[in-house]
Amino acid sequence: MTEPGNEDPRVVAVMRLSGVRFESEGMPADALVEVAAFEDILRSLVRLYWLDRHPHRQRVPAGYDREITLRLTKIGEGSAVPVLEYDPALHTDDLFGLDEIAQDYSRAVKVLEEFIQYGNTGQDPIPNDIRRLPSPKVKKFGQTMRKGEAIQVAVASPDDWEKIPAYTPQARSNALVSLVGNVTRPVTIEGKVTDFNVSTGNLVVQDRERKRTIYIPYLDSGLTVNIVAVANQLFECEAKGIGEFSADGRLTKLVSVETLNVIDVTEDARVVRSSLDALAELEEGWVDGEFGEPITESVIERGHEVIEAMIALSNITRVVAPTEEGGVRFFWPEAENQLSIEVEPSGALYVHTTDLAAGTFTDDKISADVDDLVEALGSWLSEGVTDE
Repeated sequence: MTEPGNEDPRVVAVMRLSGVRFESEGMPADALVEVAAFEDILRSLVRLYWLDRHPHRQRVPAGYDREITLRLTKIGEGSAVPVLEYDPALHTDDLFGLDEIAQDYSRAVKVLEEFIQYGNTGQDPIPNDIRRLPSPKVKKFGQTMRKGEAIQVAVASPDDWEKIPAYTPQARSNALVSLVGNVTRPVTIEGKVTDFNVSTGNLVVQDRERKRTIYIPYLDSGLTVNIVAVANQLFECEAKGIGEFSADGRLTKLVSVETLNVIDVTEDARVVRSSLDALAELEEGWVDGEFGEPITESVIERGHEVIEAMIALSNITRVVAPTEEGGVRFFWPEAENQLSIEVEPSGALYVHTTDLAAGTFTDDKISADVDDLVEALGSWLSEGVTDE
């Protein structure tokens, strides 16, 4: 446990954020949400303590919230050390007992420190005062932390921060899973939009990495959606925000959205599908009257499976051409790796890339009995494409 030092008596809490982001002078602006979450927990606990002493009251008196206002007064030396203290402008009288408030804040910080310690060790019970708080308040604290970062709290700046328990992403996950059964953290969703749920304000996205449906609250992002009834309209989505994960690490939903990009890929998909279907009209000898096998229905169907994989992997080309042997070949003319995917008459795929600068190539064969082309073509279609 930490004890107050010889600092300004109005200082009630100090927190330290460590990690690569916090090594430069000052403090990242996007990390201020952690200060706000910390302050919200402390103020909520102090309100509970006042109500505990006055069981006949259902709410704190008018003016109490103003009196317990905290202000970020400085960023101390260290990785990033925000210091919170009473607002000096509000120190007008002893109406609510400033000594009592200081004791309540000291108690609140220690309770949070015990909760952090629980996340690290799993020993001793979770403090009951933490269980009394609404879970969203607790979940917001630390949810922007990245791998290798940590938060520490104290009632005053300690001589050695190494002795203070650190709220790392792993400690936070341990503590929250025990407290509420799930944990929130930053996440990126990429995939195909399968539906717009207008009644709930959600985009329904088939997440490519996790291979499951995720609901994205698009109204929170400020996105304006105009639903138009267009057959076979296709959208790709990339969303960044705070995701909620179950105890087994499974993403259950996106609880807030930071950025959201929705791309209409309808036209590219329509063009390549139409071009592929047109190849079915070719007759034997289409090259010069003597050479050129017709394109069978099975090759066209396999070609459509390749197009679906392109759509799922957000890398669509409009260029498709027949091969003399009766196959079809998709080509990415603007790709750095000169990617081509050929559907052979057997239904097998021949994938080829070329490094023009090095004068080398890479190729592979995908069997006709492979059904999951998204998985089979994933590494090939993720290669970079340059815009001209």
